[in-house]
Amino acid sequence: MTREELLQDLAYARSLAEEGRHAPLLGGAYFVFWGLLNAAAFTAHWAVRAGRLPHLDGWAFPTIWISYAIVAGVGMALLGARTRSKPGLTSIGVRAESAMWMGAALALLAISVGSIARMVTENDLTAPNAIFGAAFALYGAALFGTAKLSQQAWLGAYAWLSFAIAGALCLFANQAWAYLGAAAGSLIVLFAPGVLLLRREPSNIV
Repeated sequence: MTREELLQDLAYARSLAEEGRHAPLLGGAYFVFWGLLNAAAFTAHWAVRAGRLPHLDGWAFPTIWISYAIVAGVGMALLGARTRSKPGLTSIGVRAESAMWMGAALALLAISVGSIARMVTENDLTAPNAIFGAAFALYGAALFGTAKLSQQAWLGAYAWLSFAIAGALCLFANQAWAYLGAAAGSLIVLFAPGVLLLRREPSNIV
């Protein structure tokens, strides 16, 4: 192989890598799902706290969040099956997106378990209020990392919005209306970019 042929091969390999880096992301459906689910759960939680929905003898909050967990589990299973049929799963951007959000999900799970355990063991009813501020900080980190690694710069704007929402929710965590803020934030930083990502997704057949 001549030097010129070697350089051509290297240039071709580089072009393939660049194409993979700029391949469409596949997380749009997840963003839409979690944006809507979070918004519904946070709004219902606020409605119970504000007296707009009945307390059901103390079962209102458990009902909301047990239902949330069930819908989340079913939804994730269906979304996983959907994503596996999409082309581009091995692209750099898609793998980065998957890793970032998996890390954020595990961190959020740890925070949620700890906060709920504190509520139960210490009878601290405000403990779960710390969850959504941390959640939006993690959303922002995942969005920021995905934007950088996939070179989808427009996602960075949603990352900064998520950081701002996280700060506000931490500041006003114990206010009942903060749950409405979290619901609106979910629509802004999850649902909205999710719709945009869905529009850019490749079809199942390429």
